Amino acid sequence: MSFEITDTTSLILQNSLAEATKNAERSMIRLSHGEQTEAVENAANMLIAEGMESERRGAIQAAQNVQTGLNMLSTAESGLSSMSDNVQRIRELALQRENDTLGDEGKAAIDSEIDQLTQEIDRVAKSTSFSDQKLLDGSSSELTLQIGAGSDPDTNSLKVGDSMGAVSSSGLGLDRNAPDFIDRLDNALSTINSRRSEIGAMSGRLESAVSSLQVQTENITASQSLIRDVDIATEVSNLTQNQILQDASGSLLVQANQSASIANLLI
Repeated sequence: MSFEITDTTSLILQNSLAEATKNAERSMIRLSHGEQTEAVENAANMLIAEGMESERRGAIQAAQNVQTGLNMLSTAESGLSSMSDNVQRIRELALQRENDTLGDEGKAAIDSEIDQLTQEIDRVAKSTSFSDQKLLDGSSSELTLQIGAGSDPDTNSLKVGDSMGAVSSSGLGLDRNAPDFIDRLDNALSTINSRRSEIGAMSGRLESAVSSLQVQTENITASQSLIRDVDIATEVSNLTQNQILQDASGSLLVQANQSASIANLLI
C-alpha cells in the first residue's frame, strides 16, 4: 500500500459528510416550518406560491365583504318590511274610515292613528342604517360592494344602491285627504314590495358569490399546498437517509485519517 501526503480519500469523505449534514439540516428546517419551497432553491415555485397567496387572501376578504353586504341588505329589507306592515295597517284603517257607520269621533281616532303610522314610516326610513350608513333615505343609492379579489369593476364589484333608494311617506303619496288614498296605498305597497323583491334577488346573487369564493379559496389552497407544503413522509425519509450518510461518512473519515497517520511512522 502507498501513502500520499495529500489524502484525497479524506477530502472526499469530508465533502460527503458536509453534504449529508447540509441536506439533513435542510430536511429538519422543512419539517419544522412545514414548507418545502424557498426562493434560493426554487425561485419560480416561490413566485407562483406567493401569487396564489395573494389570490387566496383576496378571495377570503371578498367573501367577508359579501357576507357583510348580505347583512346590510337584510337590515334594509327589515326596514322595508316594517314599512309594508304600517302601510297595510293604514289601508285597513282607510277602509274602516270609509264606512259611514263611524261618527266624527271615531273617524278622528282613525285619522290620528294613520298620522302616527305615516310618521313611523318616515322615522324608519331615516333610522334604518348599517355601520353608520343610512339605507332608506336615499344616501346609499350609489353604494357598491367589492365582491372579488381583483380590480376590474365589471367582475369584482356589484352595485346594490339601486335597491335602497329613498323611501318616504311623501314619496309614496300617503296623503289621507287625497280622494284616491286607497289607490295610493296599493301603489305604495307595490313600490315597497318591489324594492323588497329586488333586495331578495340581490341577496340570492350575493349568496351565490360567497359559495363561489369559498370554492375558489379551497382550490387555491389545495394548489398552493402542492407547491409549498412539505411532504412529511418523504422529508422524514430524506432526513433519515442523510443522518445515516452522516454517520457513515463520519466513521469512514475517522478510519481514513487513521490510515493516513501511518505515514508518520514511515518517516
